[in-house]
Amino acid sequence: MLFSSSEPPSQPAPPSRTSRAQCWAARDTYFGCLERHHRTQQQQQQQQQQQQPLHRAPALYVPGDEPATVCTTERDGYHSLCMKSWVEHFNKRIVNQQRAAATQAALSSPSRPP
Repeated sequence: MLFSSSEPPSQPAPPSRTSRAQCWAARDTYFGCLERHHRTQQQQQQQQQQQQPLHRAPALYVPGDEPATVCTTERDGYHSLCMKSWVEHFNKRIVNQQRAAATQAALSSPSRPP
């Protein structure tokens, strides 16, 4: 015999204003840490490029692709304070923003003759 309930499954309550603000703050802290780490990594790679000109630094950072030892506290806070669907959305959004900025920079730089 199957067990059924006449009540629909309960859905979690929507996040409150306070929990949304905490999530956004954790997101901004995590992305700020990733950006600082990425800039440091790019500077180190640019110094190495003087010795090895064929090696090129990545143009953007992808949340979740960083080494496990980078921004661990910030990442843990981000994942604990934000819903999984929000984390996925914010991660995709930051990558798309970086790609758009890189495309704009490439289009506006006169490095290649027509």
